[in-house]
Amino acid sequence: MCAFRWVLAFLLILIFACEAEAGNVTLVYHQIGGHGGVTLGMSADALRKRVQALRTQGYIFVTSSEVMGYPRPVKTATFRFDDGFESVYREAFPTLRELGVRGTVYPILDLIGRPGHMTQTQLDELRAAGWEIGSHTRTHAALVDLTPGRLTWELEPGDGSMPCVAYPFYLQDARVRRAARHSFRCGAGGAFGVRGEAYALPGPLASPWDDWLLPIRARSGLDLRLPVLLGLGANVLLPSSGEAASPRFWNPAAYELLGSGAMGLRWEGGVRDTRLLVRQGRAVMGVNVLRGRETYTGATLAYNLDPVTVAVGYGTQGPVGAVSVALGGYGEVWGRYAGGQVTVGTELLPLNYLRLKAEYTVAASGGARGEAQYALPVMTGEGRPLRLLLGYDAGWYVGGTVRMGAHSASVTSRLDRISFGVRVGTVW
Repeated sequence: MCAFRWVLAFLLILIFACEAEAGNVTLVYHQIGGHGGVTLGMSADALRKRVQALRTQGYIFVTSSEVMGYPRPVKTATFRFDDGFESVYREAFPTLRELGVRGTVYPILDLIGRPGHMTQTQLDELRAAGWEIGSHTRTHAALVDLTPGRLTWELEPGDGSMPCVAYPFYLQDARVRRAARHSFRCGAGGAFGVRGEAYALPGPLASPWDDWLLPIRARSGLDLRLPVLLGLGANVLLPSSGEAASPRFWNPAAYELLGSGAMGLRWEGGVRDTRLLVRQGRAVMGVNVLRGRETYTGATLAYNLDPVTVAVGYGTQGPVGAVSVALGGYGEVWGRYAGGQVTVGTELLPLNYLRLKAEYTVAASGGARGEAQYALPVMTGEGRPLRLLLGYDAGWYVGGTVRMGAHSASVTSRLDRISFGVRVGTVW
């Protein structure tokens, strides 16, 4: 198994190298000249420096819908302004006009003309000057939490002149991408995106140090997740003792509810569960590392045939196989074979903002597990970030989750004994 861990580490390096290859550089901001946060408080002078730094590196500036029209050797850069704040019209527009640069604005459609947001007249002026106006959905809802009917409504293209949509909080999955295709020519997400895919265009995380770091980030494609990826690679190579069954709620054929990638870490009862999924088109590579009293390491490769996804791989206890079937926009059901055991499960969105997981292992030592998470109807413009969690795994547990954009953190507590768990995750 030592050789297997080295192979996994090598595959992680390949993933990172492929994902980090620089192409288009999209810089995502919200307000210009405001206060609070990397993307909210940048000054017009800092925006000017970004343009000069990228031009020195040989970049040309294009809008979101133009990104796919340039071959990869051509270095392109895009300024993307989400939400449609009026400060973009007052501060960014004149600054970029002086520099001969066009940007792309993604207003929240229901907030056009509201205080602090651009009016339709201002948006029309930007469009007449060569800027591109897209959609940031109707209400800025977290699209991955919605059932098909509400998802379609959020993605209606406004006046029909909007070529692209920017997914709120960078959150998207296969259901969202399919819905976006009906109304738009492209969809803008976050972090790395997927190479050559119009509905998963990248929007790398901004950095507080971009005054000097931007030229390096632009050439390499790196962002602030590098330390986490390196930590996952180190976790694969750590020595292990003993073996365990495969991790809980593990669907190696995950696709329907997956964006461009996901990372998650869970600590509970002395066990650390680390997972990575990376998608490139219809192919998905997954790595799972479970360490503590139990140890499991495995890697899988899945391919989507719509609506079926199949996966094969290898883990601590031998070959892994899985298949999943999409459920018409409401989630997927799946089956997994690993370590001589068969497990069947599902992940569903039966109602807006309600997500259910369940699995059953067909073995004498197996059993049923389930988990429900519901987003409370507060801070709706922020995607309902506060969530309640209830689950069962040889005993009941409860918890709460806070989601901050594409990142989440959860704390759980078991009801049958004194035990706490912590989960953190990020998606792109």
